[in-house]
Amino acid sequence: MHKITGDRETVLRLLKGTMRQIGDDNPKSRKAGLASLSLKSEARWPENRDKLIDSLKRSYDRARDQEVVAAATGVARNQRAVDSWYAPRDRTLAVFQAAMDEYLDESAGKKRSSAKSAKSGRAVRTRQPEATFEAFLAKTPPSPLRKKTATSAALEQFDNLDPRWIQVVWEKAKLLFKGKRKFIKHTSVTDFRFPLAENARIVIVGDWGGGNAAAQAVAKQIQQLNPLPDHLIHLGDVYYAGTPKEVQDRFLKFWPTPKTSGSSFALNSNHEMYSGGYGYFDTTLKKFKQPASYFSLGNKNWRFIGLDTGYVDHDLNREQVDWLKAQLNVGGARNVLLTHHQLFSAYEDTNADNLLSRVRPFLAAKQIYGWMWGHEHLCVVYKENMGVKARCVGNGCFPYNPPTAKPRVPVEWIDDRPQPNVKDYKGIHTFALLDVTGETVKISYVDQDGKVGFEETWP
Repeated sequence: MHKITGDRETVLRLLKGTMRQIGDDNPKSRKAGLASLSLKSEARWPENRDKLIDSLKRSYDRARDQEVVAAATGVARNQRAVDSWYAPRDRTLAVFQAAMDEYLDESAGKKRSSAKSAKSGRAVRTRQPEATFEAFLAKTPPSPLRKKTATSAALEQFDNLDPRWIQVVWEKAKLLFKGKRKFIKHTSVTDFRFPLAENARIVIVGDWGGGNAAAQAVAKQIQQLNPLPDHLIHLGDVYYAGTPKEVQDRFLKFWPTPKTSGSSFALNSNHEMYSGGYGYFDTTLKKFKQPASYFSLGNKNWRFIGLDTGYVDHDLNREQVDWLKAQLNVGGARNVLLTHHQLFSAYEDTNADNLLSRVRPFLAAKQIYGWMWGHEHLCVVYKENMGVKARCVGNGCFPYNPPTAKPRVPVEWIDDRPQPNVKDYKGIHTFALLDVTGETVKISYVDQDGKVGFEETWP
């Protein structure tokens, strides 16, 4: 991820300029839009142009409204955000940030390929300086015939954006217009069941798909485990919008494949769905040989059930609820749910009413022993609440600051150890290591330096 794509003010400044340039409807912008949307005539062009501007404007206004709330309350709701790593839970902004990264990647690639070695003629890889807002501006000066006034000079930053940038924006706009990828559902309640050895090692990591130094450090620790895990499960979030390119470059490229082929699993999430879920369903699942976005991995003692709370945001669709009921009624194993979204939170204002309504009968019947989720960039061991042992494992790579407020739900332990040698944020990055041995599961919460912050044993 390029640092500039995490800078809030740069993102919003560029967003404002992009809306202005698309709204100007100049020939280059129109041509890029027509080509990206495969519109053979201009008859439908105005409605598509205005639809994109409207989407960008709503997201821009929401972001600015949040600033007003933050100023009034002293803290932004649901955020312990790091100033230099802006990642709002907003679909349009996430796709816009993905477009920024793709444009900068292409620009850097062109610069590398143009730098030739004098002896070999081969491209020379050179370290590129950090991108600035100017990277998105057109390289050609404005027309000398255009009279510059004080007003036009003030607006020039918005009037002179690179046409190639606008083309990338229109390419990504297809994701906003396209809708969701078709959901994969079971035909039998016995579908999507996978065997778990009586003695097995499982690693669970959440919100890890950034491809940054933190993600790579966590992956390195997983790869150095001895023995290696039999199964590796991602709780979701590939940044910024889970596009196919981001899935390849930031997730699969660094995924620490376990020792057994086909034994990785990944959950769907809000960030994957910001681009319609195409990267997740068509790339991640195919790579992992995972038939659907929900699954059961179990033996006679333990059953780990992965569910998709991303396809319908922070909820379960009817198909999964029917399937889940059948899994919970199999044998006498203890059931542990795995989701991206949380059932409750000690530190966030979160609306989990829909999710709670789906699982309430199973909670009442005491059919759910444990629940592990991500979404929040924290690692939290909760005291038993709603009859379950809940764990948040969502600090796999994205920078965050640990909360300082008093928890609103009883907490046994939170990984609030300081991040060493990092200036712009404090939070450390953690994964859960589960050693299943017959009727017991030992859980160790391991950080990117290989240090164990907390251990527990179930039951």
